[in-house]
Amino acid sequence: MNIYYYLIEFSIIPIMAFVGFEFICIALYYFCYYRKQKLEEKPLIHIKKLIWIALFIGYLALVLNLTIISRGSSHHMEMNLHLFSGYVEAWNSYSYRKLQPSIYNILMLIPMGILLPILSRKLTTFKWLIIVILSFTLFIETCQLFTGAGIFELDDLFNNTVGGVIGYQFYRLYTSIIQHKKVRMKSLIGSLSIPLLMVFLFVGITIAYSKQEFGNLSINSYYKWDMKDVHMTTSMQLNSVPTMAPVYKKVNHSDEVEGLLHRKLGLSALNTTAKEGDREILLEDKSGSQYTLFLSTHGNWNLTENNYTHQQAALTKQGPLRQKAMVIMDNLDILPQKADLITEEGDQFQWSLSDTPHINKDYWSGDLSLGLKKDGSIYSVSYELQEHHFIREMDILSPKDVYERIKKGEFPLIKRNAILTPDMLVIKKGDKLEVTGMELTFMYDTKEFYQPVYRVSGIFNGDSNWYTLIQAQRN
Repeated sequence: MNIYYYLIEFSIIPIMAFVGFEFICIALYYFCYYRKQKLEEKPLIHIKKLIWIALFIGYLALVLNLTIISRGSSHHMEMNLHLFSGYVEAWNSYSYRKLQPSIYNILMLIPMGILLPILSRKLTTFKWLIIVILSFTLFIETCQLFTGAGIFELDDLFNNTVGGVIGYQFYRLYTSIIQHKKVRMKSLIGSLSIPLLMVFLFVGITIAYSKQEFGNLSINSYYKWDMKDVHMTTSMQLNSVPTMAPVYKKVNHSDEVEGLLHRKLGLSALNTTAKEGDREILLEDKSGSQYTLFLSTHGNWNLTENNYTHQQAALTKQGPLRQKAMVIMDNLDILPQKADLITEEGDQFQWSLSDTPHINKDYWSGDLSLGLKKDGSIYSVSYELQEHHFIREMDILSPKDVYERIKKGEFPLIKRNAILTPDMLVIKKGDKLEVTGMELTFMYDTKEFYQPVYRVSGIFNGDSNWYTLIQAQRN
């Protein structure tokens, strides 16, 4: 479950109960005190204002619970002072999931921009409203920093402030409608200027992305490291001659799987569930046995009989089960080319196609596993093969160009294992980095092109497992 949905689910119920208690108190105040004092024309706090105050207190409790109280202390004095880093990271990954924290931080402060001017006449002035919103956001970020409940981020300050301003614009639009008894176009456009600007930016970014030949790579860093006082060396002979490398496109065959299993194995779908692009299908054969088919957005799939209890079958390579496995694979016809049977352990069989991307033609890679019962029927199939369609060759950086990029600090820091803390990853004054190797490898971009990247390895402050990844494409 998404962490934000989890926090909201476990925050909204107690906050609603708290707000309900506030309204009970207001009702008691009204029936036991307010009406009597009003008849005597004594000064009172208006019931409508009390309701707004109750809502505002409940809102504050919800925000503090979401941002501080309900969180653990998994961070320790962590700061991210790179403005817009969240947006750049979302662009590099071209992922709505990466953009969600920024959107949530904007939405979270919209109610404050609406409620503050309602509660205080002084806060109808834009200057004072901004000061209060910035102060409140700074308070939250500081608490997160010292309690370990989160990271102090400039992005959060920016997004919360934008959210507060949008809320204020909604308030101004509402007061304009009340005052003039109609919606004035000038007020409407002025009050919706920021949301409209965000929509135009989103549309523009989407159009720009669609016009790119290739997708984005998540490894691209959103800031540069200061390498001025870092001692960097290499004993490698770095070639400076520009070179070329192939680019491939992943071909997804997952849409064909359900029909294949129906034709070859007689499996029929009972129901389908989907989550974040992945699909899980419940299938049934003619005898009533049920199977689960999981289809990944990456093109992989696996089929498993639901109620099968694994019993190891002790058979040799010449045994009948091996022959049955070969016949089944010929019947399914899901091996795209001749593949080696690399693993054969009892009732488990695995075929493999090696990853050989440095060729200017289409190729397949990956593994396929088959599990058979003692009677030779299938209880599992795991398909992890990928077809790569050759697109063209592209100009790439030379090893010397890559080394220069590292000297300029244009590379990401990769957390190589769970033991490393943020302090151990940050490049600091006096650090030592020796580059010991460069290897051209490949990775998928956001449009599922298989792009060349350099894997640069080295020794960082005595750690020989250090490495980074740099996009090989020449800009």
